[in-house]
Amino acid sequence: MKRYSLSRSERITKTSEFKSGLKDGAAYTGRSLKLKVAPNKYGISRIGVSLGRHHFKLAVQRNLLRRYLKEIFRLNKYNFSKGYDIIVIPRANCAGLKFSELNDEFIDMIKKSGIFKKA
Repeated sequence: MKRYSLSRSERITKTSEFKSGLKDGAAYTGRSLKLKVAPNKYGISRIGVSLGRHHFKLAVQRNLLRRYLKEIFRLNKYNFSKGYDIIVIPRANCAGLKFSELNDEFIDMIKKSGIFKKA
């Protein structure tokens, strides 16, 4: 069952990596998500979620949204091209969305970026 796990190497954890991804990445904007997609040198696709306290006041909302986005990435990571950093920046209207709505929008954004392998 380890095949579907999300390892530490598949997450963007360093501030410098977030900054370089935000600076160099191509931006894709949707109704409630903004994605920055940048190539990396590691040969695997990684995810980073950037949530601001000014949009999501409660820690419960921030943590739930972060878990949802990481889970969506974990379930679909085999459909993404390898070697990309994906930074997800949720907008304020993202707080009340269900998992299925977030999943649909995330996949649509990935398809716009061109790194989704399956049609």
